[in-house]
Amino acid sequence: MKIMFKSYSSLRVILLFSAISFLVSCSGYKIAERHLNGKMKRFDLVQLTWVNELNGDTVEYWDNSNLDKPVMLLVHGFWATSKYQFDKQIKMLTEDYRIVMPNLYHFGNTRPGSEKYSIQDQVDLLINLLQELKIETYSLMGVSYGGLIGIELANMNKDKVNQMILFDAPIKYVDTNDINSITDFYNAPSIEELFVPEKPEGLKKLILLATGKKSHLPKILFMEFLKEAYTYNLLDKRALITSMINGLEEYQSRHYEFDIPILLIWGEDDMVVSASKGLLLQKHLGIKCKYHVIKKAAHMPNMTNSKEFNSLLYNFLNSTIQ
Repeated sequence: MKIMFKSYSSLRVILLFSAISFLVSCSGYKIAERHLNGKMKRFDLVQLTWVNELNGDTVEYWDNSNLDKPVMLLVHGFWATSKYQFDKQIKMLTEDYRIVMPNLYHFGNTRPGSEKYSIQDQVDLLINLLQELKIETYSLMGVSYGGLIGIELANMNKDKVNQMILFDAPIKYVDTNDINSITDFYNAPSIEELFVPEKPEGLKKLILLATGKKSHLPKILFMEFLKEAYTYNLLDKRALITSMINGLEEYQSRHYEFDIPILLIWGEDDMVVSASKGLLLQKHLGIKCKYHVIKKAAHMPNMTNSKEFNSLLYNFLNSTIQ
């Protein structure tokens, strides 16, 4: 495999650091953490923790506290914490926005005070955090699982959301047949085990699902990431997936109606939520919704095809400046 450092997605950066450092320290995950934390720091993002005394929740989030700038809320997808999923957009976004980037329940150090697994629970987390930060209006960007959470948040707070960017998200047009197709395609025992692996082979499948590219690195290099990101709360993460699947009929019945600019971006080769679902969503959302497909991209085009993704994002944001 020909390795080009600049082309690596965030997860592949973790694995690259693991490969380099494994022989000398066996702490590749910690090195990758320091790398991304340093990147956040360069763009004035600070990691903070808020304990909600009303319900016992502990919420971990990033914030650059540029109070003179409009807010951009970033809602991550399923397989990793927020800094791994949006690191290629941070530099561009911090030029014009205050970034608020929380970790959802059961990701990173965000933990609920009581049992919470539903999409609505995640929406409530975001509402509570925004209220705590005294944020009245904001733009919103969500990927995959975070896109569903994001549009549900916007649907409840239409007067607060200025614009919305969603990509490769299971919104409205995903059903149980799609879920079965995904597990069959990736030869996975269940959707829960596919998205929350506990063995290196499963993590390799997840990388293929997200990036569209196979990883040829040794299995042992995946073990640390599995331990730090999955196995410590494996059952909780799988319960999130189960809850989302159980709510599919409810989301299919939604009629979303927004009077704000919306951008949808999809990977042409997304095998999780196909580009045809994105087109159906664009037609449902109407004339203020723009839809773009990135060729030769899979489920995470913001990571694997970041140059084209960022160009689309930049043009959209600049076209919506009031």
